[in-house]
Parts: sequence; C-alpha cells; structure tokens
Amino acid sequence: MSFNATFPVGLPVNWQAPSDVTIPHLQLNSWLLDTGSLTERVQSSSEHFALELLGQQTQTPHSNELSLLHVNGQTSYQAREILLCGDHTPWVFARSIIPQAFVDSELSNLGQEPLGKRLFNDARFIRSAFEVCQVSASQFGINSNETLWGRRSLFTLDSYSMIVAEVFLPACPAYRQPAGSNIQSEKQL
Repeated sequence: MSFNATFPVGLPVNWQAPSDVTIPHLQLNSWLLDTGSLTERVQSSSEHFALELLGQQTQTPHSNELSLLHVNGQTSYQAREILLCGDHTPWVFARSIIPQAFVDSELSNLGQEPLGKRLFNDARFIRSAFEVCQVSASQFGINSNETLWGRRSLFTLDSYSMIVAEVFLPACPAYRQPAGSNIQSEKQL
C-alpha cells in the first residue's frame, strides 16, 4: 500500500458519535475508542516505528473543524499532518489543528516528535469524547475502494482547544480480526 496524497490532505468528512454508527468488529472498536496514546499503541504493535511529517503550516481549518473548536477570537491555527508507520508501512494518517498559541508555547519545536508524546505527558491537557468517521481510501491516494475508519477528539488547555484526528489506513492492525473472532458486526453502545 502506498500513500500518495500530498499535504495538506485535510479531512472534510462527516463526523458522528460512536453510538450512532455500527463499528464492524471488536478489533476496530478497540482501536477507535482507545483513550491511550495511539503513538504508543503503534509502537508496541510493530517492530519498527517511524513518524513521517507530511507538513505543518498556518491554515484555515475546514468548517467541520471550526464548528468543533468553538472559535473564541483565536483565528490563527496550524494544520499538522503526519503518518504513523509500523514496520515501514503507513498505518495511521493524523491531522491536528493546533492554535498558534500552542505552537508558540507548549508545542514549540515539535518537528518529527509525535504530538501524542507531549499530550500524554502533560496532565494539563483534557481530552474530549471521540467522534468517528468513515472515509474512502482513495482520498489518500490509495488505489482501493476500501472504506477506512477514523476518530477525532479535542485536547483542551486553559481556553484553547486543538483537534487531533486519526484515520486508520488499510495496513493498520485495527482491521485485522484475531483468529476465531466473531466476524458479525458489533453495535457500539
């Protein structure tokens, strides 16, 4: 599988509460709704981990991002898009919408460092509930008709919030059902 989309890729998709959708199987449900660090999960699920920075720049967020942010006078944001790779293959596409105030302070000089490393090591950040989406693999330049699943949440510190959205790419173990598992759909409660 190759990831052929170029920065900024964006995620202009329809986001929903997990309780409003049917998640196909428990393995995917586990990845979508895990409140721990996704970076650490990818690292522990692969022998070789890498983060590829697709780009980071000042950008006006999509309308679905602006409505989630409840913008309160803060108009300058940076979009950061990365790939989390396991065993030399892209597993996760992530898009973060970061207030410039965070870029200038808590998240300065992020570079190739995983954003999750800073967020999960700073108890001041409060995470919201997840929203989930479904998106065509072709949006990422992947030659496939597959439907991919993603999630997003807000991380808030003081009066600022940032969005962290992640889409599980076809090679991600989120789609691999353990041997002997029930392949019927599970309704997320």
